[in-house]
Amino acid sequence: MAEPVNGIVPEFLQRFFPANGVKSCQGTSESLIAFQVTELKDGVFIGFGYNHMVADGSSFWSFFNTWSQICSAGVDRNKKFPPLLLRGWFLDGIDYPIRIPISETVSPSSPDASSSLLREKVFRFTSRNISELKSKANGEVSSDDRKISSLQAISAHMWRSIIKNSDLNPEEVVHCKLLMDMRRRLNPPLDKECFGNVVASAAATTTAGEMLSNGLGWAALQINKTVGSQTAEGFRMFAEDWVKEPKIPNRRKCVSVASSPWFNVYGNDFGWGKPIAVRAGPGNTSDGKLIVYPGIEEGNIEIQTCLSSHVLDKLSADAEFFEHACVV
Repeated sequence: MAEPVNGIVPEFLQRFFPANGVKSCQGTSESLIAFQVTELKDGVFIGFGYNHMVADGSSFWSFFNTWSQICSAGVDRNKKFPPLLLRGWFLDGIDYPIRIPISETVSPSSPDASSSLLREKVFRFTSRNISELKSKANGEVSSDDRKISSLQAISAHMWRSIIKNSDLNPEEVVHCKLLMDMRRRLNPPLDKECFGNVVASAAATTTAGEMLSNGLGWAALQINKTVGSQTAEGFRMFAEDWVKEPKIPNRRKCVSVASSPWFNVYGNDFGWGKPIAVRAGPGNTSDGKLIVYPGIEEGNIEIQTCLSSHVLDKLSADAEFFEHACVV
């Protein structure tokens, strides 16, 4: 397979993934999970697609890791695997089935989307980059504030840099949305190994002008406060309202951070050797989508970034951004 040039994810990679274009709301008639193995000249590419109504990233990678261990163990009947925990969390008294309006399942035609080609690029944050960003963010907030985490500092750096290079009006409202595992925040809490989708969306909101008039620490603190404000009560209220009036999230003017640097993506071996790279498929392609993975070197984090081409070009030429990042 040809090496990507300057971190750009090649378009032909989309053909290595199954179930392209299938939406989660089509799970009643389409497959809930699909795999495709493509033989390459010098290896294999394992592509997959799964329905997010059934599992979140935490559950999927737990399944994938266990499947890999089963393949590695072969016929060893003494090998013990973690049990499948299905004690989930759901609302009582729902009038099934939940019907999603057709208007919510059809992607609206957007002048911005049609005139602006989306492209993807992978940026790497080394352990040194991460330490510097985390230290800088925490140094810019008061000691009374909660401590900024590594992922919050990186997310803030990406958010600020994208907004800076997006040519927005100062009054334009912008969001940074993070997908959060709510298992341990529920009351009573669920085991972190419970299979299912227990993810909440937390969105920090500001304006482009306010974002750019403040520093990294301020942006990271907005994310930190938003994450800290997520509660079991709020999660239940959101679920109850969504069941009554299902809506597909609007991603416009939104940077969305998904996946996790703590997923075990490089420890899998189905008999072909361990992975040398991980990439998200076209199902995760939308303007502003940031897919976070661990780097192949311990302590590194890689972010597959999907942006309109003109924003990605400006970001790729931003010297301030590359003070704390590099291209894969």
